Amino acid sequence: MGAVIALAVVALKKFDPFAARPDRVISYREVDGHPLRLHLFEAKGRGDPAGRPLLLLFHGGAWQYGGPQQFFAQCRFFARHGLSCVSAEYRIGSRHGTDARAAVQDARAAFAYLADNASALGIDPRRILAGGGSSGGHLAAALGTALSLPTEPGFADTGRRPAALVLYNPMLDLGPCTPDHHLVKDFWQQVSPLRHIDSRVPPTLILLGDRDPEVPVTTGETFCDAVAAQGGVCELEVYQGARHGFFNQRRHDPNYFELTNQRVLRFVRERGLLGAAD
Repeated sequence: MGAVIALAVVALKKFDPFAARPDRVISYREVDGHPLRLHLFEAKGRGDPAGRPLLLLFHGGAWQYGGPQQFFAQCRFFARHGLSCVSAEYRIGSRHGTDARAAVQDARAAFAYLADNASALGIDPRRILAGGGSSGGHLAAALGTALSLPTEPGFADTGRRPAALVLYNPMLDLGPCTPDHHLVKDFWQQVSPLRHIDSRVPPTLILLGDRDPEVPVTTGETFCDAVAAQGGVCELEVYQGARHGFFNQRRHDPNYFELTNQRVLRFVRERGLLGAAD
């Protein structure tokens, strides 16, 4: 009996999402002496000759704070279910003195790096998804919409977009009178995803809490309606009693973490981006 208990303890430690560590850390660009890295969790299980699907995630923090560790637990979960996952660093105001525009440029560079190096990384360039939480959800949405922010000099705009979007309480509407307008008020028209929806927006899943003061449910509804009007697919999942950041892993309340992870897997599988057996 003692041996069985010991093995169970080892198994729990092995699968503890709080102990999540990436398999690889890759520098995808350097700006003004600041290296920016991708934290890669490689998909487990049987390989695919065409490469694995991959979910690129961006952390939240109002483009000012936070770090890629926010999504390490989710990345480890998805990797165990056959979906490679990257949690990306990008420039933030508190560390680099930048704003949302620089963050969008970094998101573009991260996505381009993964697409350009897909073969070496063992991923399928046709199945690179983008997602994120709050301002990180904004960055993922920026990759999937026709944002008018100019492309950086020397950076080729190939027109590529993610295969799908997974948006956790994302900042989608940055117009006047919205909660986060003051952070981008001088250039909000350029970076507000809701203003740049076109027929090429990839299939989108939005996860929202009905008690979120930063991203009201109506914002998700408006975004999905606009995508549908362009002939696209947008699914909105609303979680009762949940507030902003509800999807994060918490030791005292893992329910939303587990529910959102399972919902994302279902969305990815239903879109044909991940096999049912993975």
